[in-house]
Amino acid sequence: MPKFMSPEWLDLYKDALNNNKAYAKAASWWTGDFIFIVRASGKLDHDIFAFIGLTHGKCTGVKPIKSEAEYQVVKAGESASSKGKVAVEYVYEAKYDAWLKILKGELDPVRGLLSGQARIVGDMAKILKATDAAKELVRSSTLIDTQFY
Repeated sequence: MPKFMSPEWLDLYKDALNNNKAYAKAASWWTGDFIFIVRASGKLDHDIFAFIGLTHGKCTGVKPIKSEAEYQVVKAGESASSKGKVAVEYVYEAKYDAWLKILKGELDPVRGLLSGQARIVGDMAKILKATDAAKELVRSSTLIDTQFY
């Protein structure tokens, strides 16, 4: 059983997203890659960063990221200004304890933003139009037999 956000878990997450017809439909119009940040809290003693590529209802790629130094937030269609950095339009960040609530269905990811338990960098108006897609992103993660910290 893979650990939450490990490379193996991320590969299974990509497969779960790409096999989720409801996500494909809800995100058919979406373009914009993410960095997911899980901040240390509770039983997690280190931060976790992961790239999630999302375009038109498909997950185009996933990979662990070591730190903030490996990515750059850009506007739609722009490239990273530094070589070797991953360009993303969005960063979704929450403490580990909040991620657990989201994955257990106890906290909606958009409500997490509105309540201050999570934060996002990127076009918030576009995010708010994608609430069904966000719910399917979470639902896809619940299909993975996951070992938590």
